[in-house]
Amino acid sequence: MPEYLQRIACPIADATKSTLRISCPEGSIEIVDKTSFGRNATRVPLDGTEAEKTTRGRGKKYMLSASAAEGTGATLNCRLVSRGDGWHTRSERFLSPEPSDGGQVLVERHVLVRPGQPDVSLSRFYNKRADENLRPGAEEQA
Repeated sequence: MPEYLQRIACPIADATKSTLRISCPEGSIEIVDKTSFGRNATRVPLDGTEAEKTTRGRGKKYMLSASAAEGTGATLNCRLVSRGDGWHTRSERFLSPEPSDGGQVLVERHVLVRPGQPDVSLSRFYNKRADENLRPGAEEQA
């Protein structure tokens, strides 16, 4: 993207409010994100099996799988079959391990893996709403 477009697009993207809802119904993970640009829902089993999916816009096929991390995280893998072998994205979601935020910040990291090239990574941080506790049951353990 040309630098002049980055100077316009990046502040707009940074200022765009997004709402993220993550739930784990019946051995799967469901992630719903909403912005002023629309709503996107993803649901996939947490057993690591790949499922073929199709993009909304252009109907391209990809393979999606997910696994749960120990404790408070999940990883989604998207194999980009139309780009060839070795291309995939990894979306990691976990509660921040930083003691200063008390584990009340959700970290969302997207990593693009390309054969023969360095990975590209993007991290976003979601602060909890005042009425939420991202670590239910933690107050009883403390």
